[in-house]
Amino acid sequence: MASFSDAEGLIDKADAQVKLGNNDQAIKLYTQALEANPRAAFAFFKRGNVYVSLNKLRDALNDYNSAMMLDPNFAFAYFKRGSIYLDLRQFQSSIEDLNNAIQLNPDFSLAYFKRGCAKQAIGDIKAAIDDYEKCIELNPSYVYAILNRGNAYFETGNFQLAINDYSRVISIAPSEEKAFLSRGIAFGNLKKYKEAVRDYTSAININPKSLIALNYRGLVHSKLKEFENAIGDFNKVIKINPNNPDAYNNRGIANFALKKYDFAIADYNKAIQFNPLSANIYFNRANAHYNTKQFLEAITDYGKALELDPKLAPAAYGRGNANTNLTNFRDAIKDYTLAITINPKFIQAYIGRGN
Repeated sequence: MASFSDAEGLIDKADAQVKLGNNDQAIKLYTQALEANPRAAFAFFKRGNVYVSLNKLRDALNDYNSAMMLDPNFAFAYFKRGSIYLDLRQFQSSIEDLNNAIQLNPDFSLAYFKRGCAKQAIGDIKAAIDDYEKCIELNPSYVYAILNRGNAYFETGNFQLAINDYSRVISIAPSEEKAFLSRGIAFGNLKKYKEAVRDYTSAININPKSLIALNYRGLVHSKLKEFENAIGDFNKVIKINPNNPDAYNNRGIANFALKKYDFAIADYNKAIQFNPLSANIYFNRANAHYNTKQFLEAITDYGKALELDPKLAPAAYGRGNANTNLTNFRDAIKDYTLAITINPKFIQAYIGRGN
């Protein structure tokens, strides 16, 4: 008959298999250990950890439940179960487990971090920031807590505080792509576009295939009226992902700004091919048609934009201008009136209707 000492030996053997990456064998050994000692809470806990690595979360939850039934003061079991609930987006259950983990171990830095993630997910940003701060107090070099606190500050519009945290992450982990990317976005919100370009470039140097960094840098180049540079970035996005409607749309906007209307229309065509439900893309293509004096095509696209977004007053105004150019004055008056109805402060629509 197996003894408790046999169970301990089996747990040690299972631990060794985990280190070797032999998860199935580890599970068998932990199971044998539990047959030898059904009250071995640590065997349940460790088997649960292996189930997590295999993404067998339901089995893991069962094991953590058993571990906590055997040992109600098992802080790590509460932490691990709370982490699974966080991954499953069961945020309130996650917070309850992490509360217990922290109550049992007030210096449990990762528990504060995970609870902060859960609280941020439910929109309790202030409480999330408090948890991230406690985690950072306990572990000042834990970059993910600093990064998440920066993201929380960003959510509240405190862009400078966010930048401070992203900068701190970069000082600790100079290859952390997300920190450069996030700081670039924050700089963009403060209209510090050159700093934003610098950060996006750093992110791209770390990961040359970062679609987000390339797209954002292209958008900032457009803000700076560096349209050729913008087109270069959108070209790279399209090369990596030829089915990206945003890249075609953004390149179309840059081509439009350079008065390359035919190129812009070609880009908008591709964007619509991959995203046929975007009112803005139809609106952009309508403007390009309008500028090439293709007024009938412009009217069709303005109409489609309004069909997709009935509150898009500039589309009604644009269609009014196209109808005016075709001397369809009654239709133009209807369009300007529609634009005014949507937006009573649309001055240009009053002028168009008056003319």
